[in-house]
Amino acid sequence: MVEAGARVTAAGSRRRVSVDELVFVVSTRHYDASLAFYRDVIGLDLVEEWTEFGHGAVLSAGGAARVELIELEVPDDPLPRHAPFLGLKVTEVDAIHQRAIAANAPILSPLQERPWGGRGFAVQDPNGIGVNVYTAYERG
Repeated sequence: MVEAGARVTAAGSRRRVSVDELVFVVSTRHYDASLAFYRDVIGLDLVEEWTEFGHGAVLSAGGAARVELIELEVPDDPLPRHAPFLGLKVTEVDAIHQRAIAANAPILSPLQERPWGGRGFAVQDPNGIGVNVYTAYERG
């Protein structure tokens, strides 16, 4: 059995890996709509925006996790159902759900109690990326 955060090398020894920041990068041809979605609907803070050497932005809710938007001429092909998605554990799932509805963002699954504890819903960003927004209850 391998401990979480351990890497098994060819020799079979384990080494811990330290990650200072997790960045979910979205390459988008819908930059303005994506910025509005992650800033105004999800509620992330705009940390940085640039227009030199391309156009992009970094958004965060604090901590070591960020969303980075990079404007590129990428295909608008639909993502397969099994494509990677973004999971956001939040404290105010109801408020984000209301903002998503007000913004007419496509709701992929309704706000509901989750069988493993907590409440959540899934919404689609302007690029077709699923965003699972949830709150978890403490297990006792």
